[in-house]
Amino acid sequence: MFKKTFFLFTVTMTTVCSAQKIDLRKEFGCEQLIIVTSADWQAIQGKMNVYEWKDNSWNAVMKNIPITLGRTGLAWAKGLQNSKWNTGELKKEGDGKSPAGIFRIGGLFGYGDLETKMNYLKLNQTTFCVDDTASSNYNRIVDTATVSKNWNSAEKMRRNDDLYKYGVLVDYNSENVIEGAGSCIFIHIWRGNDQPTLGCTAMTEANILKLIHFLNKEKKPLLVQMPEKELQEFSKEYKLPSH
Repeated sequence: MFKKTFFLFTVTMTTVCSAQKIDLRKEFGCEQLIIVTSADWQAIQGKMNVYEWKDNSWNAVMKNIPITLGRTGLAWAKGLQNSKWNTGELKKEGDGKSPAGIFRIGGLFGYGDLETKMNYLKLNQTTFCVDDTASSNYNRIVDTATVSKNWNSAEKMRRNDDLYKYGVLVDYNSENVIEGAGSCIFIHIWRGNDQPTLGCTAMTEANILKLIHFLNKEKKPLLVQMPEKELQEFSKEYKLPSH
């Protein structure tokens, strides 16, 4: 007779679960993505990479395009990103900083007639963007031919220097407008590769024309803009194309 002895082993298994990354396509329907990065928060120069979702992956359309930023660099700003990212000094009116975060592309503008796949605003001599924080039209583009003036400060859109000959509207502080959080944020033509903006993102006329003709409102384009180091941390939470 044999006595069989069975030993019971208890195995403890530890499963490490990582949080699922936020997919910009699923979250916002985005199939076109503009990523702008800089060396640090104070840099006035950077680069732009543009992508389109096709064949189940992000494909580069424009690569390492030189851009300029605000005269004092970048600052976190209220956008589509989780609010936990909005730390430190935030974007505000007159600070000379370009907004960092995720933002919708709201449309295009320019001086002449232009066929595009986005909503397009043709500018004239009576088109202004209001930057007076006390105005009910703060951070709105208005036509003084049809809107009664109730502001003391506004930016003329039909400029003599042609910086706004072609431009892209960035939807920053445009819904539930916060007084003093910043206004009139665009992507437009630059003065030069060493000349900063007042808080916009700028590039050559040739490159902005390529961008304008690429953008398609049906693909719900987004702008992701921040310093390179922050983008690396950001990509741990959000699914972004490698660049």
